This record gives sequence, structure tokens and C-alpha cells, in this order.
Amino acid sequence: MKIFHCVTLSLILVAPPALAQDLLKPEGPTGSPEINGGPATEMVSEPVIHATGTIEALDRERGVVTIVHGPIPALKWPAATMDFQARREQLEGLSTGDQVRISFQSEGDEAALVSIEKP
Repeated sequence: MKIFHCVTLSLILVAPPALAQDLLKPEGPTGSPEINGGPATEMVSEPVIHATGTIEALDRERGVVTIVHGPIPALKWPAATMDFQARREQLEGLSTGDQVRISFQSEGDEAALVSIEKP
């Protein structure tokens, strides 16, 4: 009987911390972040970076715009040509060769547009 009480007491003392840790975990995937009221990519980063450039290519189906941009000192990036993830509606009214101002968020070598507009 003494062993039963020891085991029960041990379980009572060990179980609450384990349950408390589970309560801190998210219940499930939170989905894609939203930028300007719509889903963006899986990335979430701060701060929003601003740049100017020229549209080299548009892939409306995939939601990708290729932009030739100047140096971006905030990220220590040299001038480059790179793809930016965008929502289809952000690309409406834009075409290859357009000069644009962009705001984006970056994580690693991926970038998602927050906004894109002609000056």
C-alpha cells in the first residue's frame, strides 16, 4: 500500500508541470500571415523595407514579380534582380518595364511585397 501512495504522489507532483507546458504550445497551425488584408507568404519579419526598381517579369499565376532594384543598405544588399512574392491583386495594372516603389518584408533569401506602386 505504501508503494501505491508513493507512486500516486509522484504522479501528482510530476503531471502538473507537464500539462502546463502543453498549455503554452499553440493548438495548431496559425495559417499564413496577412499583409494589406490578404494572405502573404509563410514568412513574417520586421521591419518593412522600402526600395525602388524596374519590373523585369511578371508571373500573375504564381504571384511572383521580378524586380531589378538598386542597393538596399538596410539589408546590406547590393543592386540585384530578384523575385518577390505578391498577391495577384497587387500585380493588377503593372507591366514589364514599369518603374515601381516597393515595400517588402524579407526572411533569408525570400521577400514578400507589402506594397508595390508606380511613382
